[in-house]
Amino acid sequence: MPPAPLPVQRTWRASVLTLAVWLAACGVIGPSREAVEKFSTEVVPVIAEWRADALKPYGTEEFNSTIGSADQQRKFIVFSKLGDLSSFEPPATTGYFTATGKGTFVTVDINAKFAKGPAVIRMVLRSSGGELKLNALNIRSPAFGDPSAQPSAVQQI
Repeated sequence: MPPAPLPVQRTWRASVLTLAVWLAACGVIGPSREAVEKFSTEVVPVIAEWRADALKPYGTEEFNSTIGSADQQRKFIVFSKLGDLSSFEPPATTGYFTATGKGTFVTVDINAKFAKGPAVIRMVLRSSGGELKLNALNIRSPAFGDPSAQPSAVQQI
């Protein structure tokens, strides 16, 4: 039997992806929206302390193994250019996937305001055994020197 036509395959993939994101956003699979909001509310002020070591209780083993490096410490010096945290919005879920044996991963974006300007904090959270941990972090802001960004200039850990 020949494979389905390409438009049918694309439609099928898009439908499955949409369903997975919708189910994750509703908390049917993966962490609930409330759990993500609670974790974010707790960790964003810690991120804004601009000390990598302060994030260790919130990070996965993989994340914690990278934030101790000199390169990552320099990135936190760049992050600190944003200044003090003024406010932040609830997280918006922008991605979702499951990795066999590793858990469920949820990508969230948080719009934040700092003394030196706006930023978008993107966190990849890993849910495993009912616990959320920070697996990756990047921050985009025009304060990092990219005038074309609204916010942009990605600094990633």
